Amino acid sequence: MTWAVLGTVATLALTSCSKVTEVPEPAGGCGKIAFTPFVANSLRAGEFDLNALEGTGFTVSAFGNGAIFFAKKTVKKEAAGGLWAPESGDILWPGFELDFVAYANLGEYATPTIEQTGSKLELTTPTEVAKQTDVIVARDKGNSTAHGTNGMPLNFKHVLSQVEVKAVNSSTTPDYKIKVAGVKIGRIVKKATFTYPVDTKSTTTLSGYALGTDKETFAAAMEGAQELSATAVSLMGKGGNFMLIPQTLTKWDAAKQRTEGTDNEGVYLAVLLNITTKDGVNIYPTDGKYAWAATPMEIAGGLEPGKKYVITLDFKDGAGYQDPETDKPAGFTPATGVEISDNPVSPAKPGTPILSNQVVKFTVTVEGWQNSDKSLGMPKE
Repeated sequence: MTWAVLGTVATLALTSCSKVTEVPEPAGGCGKIAFTPFVANSLRAGEFDLNALEGTGFTVSAFGNGAIFFAKKTVKKEAAGGLWAPESGDILWPGFELDFVAYANLGEYATPTIEQTGSKLELTTPTEVAKQTDVIVARDKGNSTAHGTNGMPLNFKHVLSQVEVKAVNSSTTPDYKIKVAGVKIGRIVKKATFTYPVDTKSTTTLSGYALGTDKETFAAAMEGAQELSATAVSLMGKGGNFMLIPQTLTKWDAAKQRTEGTDNEGVYLAVLLNITTKDGVNIYPTDGKYAWAATPMEIAGGLEPGKKYVITLDFKDGAGYQDPETDKPAGFTPATGVEISDNPVSPAKPGTPILSNQVVKFTVTVEGWQNSDKSLGMPKE
C-alpha cells in the first residue's frame, strides 16, 4: 500500500497572504513624519498582524537627497489620533522625497543591513520551530505634501512561507491503529539573502531571494500522541507551524533509494508514528515504540513568500516509506511517554514501504477423504 498524500502533497490549501492592500493616498499637508502601517493577513494564529505590531512597533530608516536622513528608528502607535511616530521624538518632513525602509519581528531569523541601495536581510531558519518568527518588511517613498497630515502608508509583507501538516485516516474500515506524535520536513534550504524591492505597495509577491546551499531537517513534536481517525489532526506542536525560506523543492526519490541504494537528497515529510493491529500487535516499529515514516514532498512552484500551505496526509491506503534520515533531526525531543525506536524494522532499507502494497489473501486447497480399508476379526470368546 502506498501512502496517500492528498494529491501528492495533498490538495494544498493555499492561503495567499501576499495580496496588495489598497492604500488611499491621504490629502496633502505638512508637519512631523508619521506612519499608517498595514500588515497582510496574519500567517498563523497568534502570529504577526497589525495588533501584534502595536505591541512591538517596527524599525524604519529613511533616505533622501542622496544621503541617509535617519536610521533605525523604533516607531510605535500614538495614544491618540491613530498615527504611528518615532519613539525618539518628532522628526519634521524635509523639503525632498524620502525612501522609507522598514522591518519588524526579525527575532533570531533575520539580520538587517539597511542602506541607501541594496537594503537586505540575511535569513537563517532557526532549528526550533517556536523561534521561526513571521518576519515582515515594508518599503515606500513619500513627501510632506502627500503625507504630512495623515501619515506615510507602509504596506508590510511577509518574507517567509508557512507550512502546516495534518494527518487523517479516512478509511471507513481501518485495519490498523495509527498513533502520531510529531512531524519533520527534511532537507530544506535554511539560509538566504533577501533584497528589498523598490516598494512593497505595488509588488504583489516578494522576490529577490538568493538561496544558500546549507540544508536542515526541521521537526515539531506534538504535545501528546493521538490516534488517527476520520477527523484530521494537526501534527504541529505548541511552537506553531513551520516558517521557512521561500524556495523551489526537489522531492525525495524513494523508489530510486529503495532499488538503487542512491539518495537524491530531495525534500520529504515524515511522521513520527506507531502502528498496531486492532488487537494491539506491533506492526511498526516492531518494538512497540515510535518511528519515522516518510513520503516525498513536492509543491508545484515551490514555497512562495506570504503563502500558507496546509498539507493533509491520509493514511487510508498506507503509511509511507522507511525514513531516509533516521538520525535527523538531532536534538528532537518528543512528548512525555513517546519513545523513539533505535531499530524500527529489520532489515532497514530506506524507501521501502512501511506496509506492503499487497493485500493479504489466501490460496485454499481441500484434500479429499482417503479410504483406508482394514480387516478386523471378531474374537470367539
